[in-house]
Amino acid sequence: MFARHIKPLLFLSVATAGLTFLSGCGEEDTLEPNPLPIIEETKVNYDAKWSVSYGEGQGERFLKLRPGVGYSKIYIADVSGVLKALDPENGEVIWRATVNEPISAGVAVANRLAVIGTREGEVIAFDVESGELKWQSQVSSEVIASPAVGDGFVVVNTVDGNVVALDAESGERKWFYDRNLPPLTLRGTSSPVIAHGAAIAGFANGKVGVFILESGQLAWEKQVTAPSGRSDLERLVDVDAQPIVFGPTLYASSYNGNLMALELQSGEPVWSRELSSYLDMGIDNQTLLVTHDNGYVSSLNRNNGSLLWTQKALFLRDTTSPTAFNDHIVVGDQGGYLHMLDKSDGSLIGQLNINQNINYSDCYYSDEACRFHNHDEYGVASSPVVVDDLLLVQTKNGHLIAYQQRKSEKKQ
Repeated sequence: MFARHIKPLLFLSVATAGLTFLSGCGEEDTLEPNPLPIIEETKVNYDAKWSVSYGEGQGERFLKLRPGVGYSKIYIADVSGVLKALDPENGEVIWRATVNEPISAGVAVANRLAVIGTREGEVIAFDVESGELKWQSQVSSEVIASPAVGDGFVVVNTVDGNVVALDAESGERKWFYDRNLPPLTLRGTSSPVIAHGAAIAGFANGKVGVFILESGQLAWEKQVTAPSGRSDLERLVDVDAQPIVFGPTLYASSYNGNLMALELQSGEPVWSRELSSYLDMGIDNQTLLVTHDNGYVSSLNRNNGSLLWTQKALFLRDTTSPTAFNDHIVVGDQGGYLHMLDKSDGSLIGQLNINQNINYSDCYYSDEACRFHNHDEYGVASSPVVVDDLLLVQTKNGHLIAYQQRKSEKKQ
């Protein structure tokens, strides 16, 4: 049995000393990532349509910066404080906006707004067409999870445990909910969801809460995983993954604990199974796609939680959340590789080194050297994003690449 894989940073909450970041490795230092898997038969290939540099990227910071999509544009944020709207056809910049703080969350797109969060606790909204600043609002602390935008509200989940609802037109605070943090948490928070007149968020104490959007009243709260163990490290049960609402069902997962399906209206459990994850999940028709805390990727029947398959070849490769794309599933890893998985059984059916589609002036002297690097700086930063027939892949060092699946390989 191996120790739980823990994200690079833990978050120490001390009532008298504020918030502190800790490196968190411990026993996990002795574990080595699996080598790059060998693909026996390549069935899927991508071609790069375009590639752009959008700024500094996020490097080794654990952030949930991810491209936003809407209103015929792609929105990409850089930690240095730059937000850009891009043309999906060619990656060209349509507009550019700058803030005077490091951007730490976003981009959320809805209500004709592109919304980001900053390290200094600012929530900032821009007009999607012009990039004009619409408003900015101060919240209690840093925002590192993408806001939720919808139904006239912007909802954020801050690192100090607050859920804050803002008016989407003015940025005025409408309500907030204060949740005390455990002594030790993972470096991350759950991105909220707005659905069916409710705001939904996960918390570091292993619970998920559903709030009435208009008033902020807590409708119900459910323990996804109860803390257990003698040490604070053993008792980590953060719900960092964004909850998913699909029809009448809410799906939530926790670190060091469970994956659950709940009735959205009442919070009554539909099913539960042991599975540790801190990454966002995905839905593809009748299946729920999950990346485990150790890099495994699984597909489950979303109706009853039964396990369909698990791909274990990506153990400790810092695997991203899974994304369904055309007839397969794709994940990225720390070494800058995309891995394509068969939907039916999870087998690996394709592989791509994204760095071959980027021109680095300071990188490598040959394709062979570039293929076998394993530097976090050149890894895939977040789960790939689908825009029509494009797959958007964001790198940690500030590049965005748009791929298309080769047409001859798509199922007719």
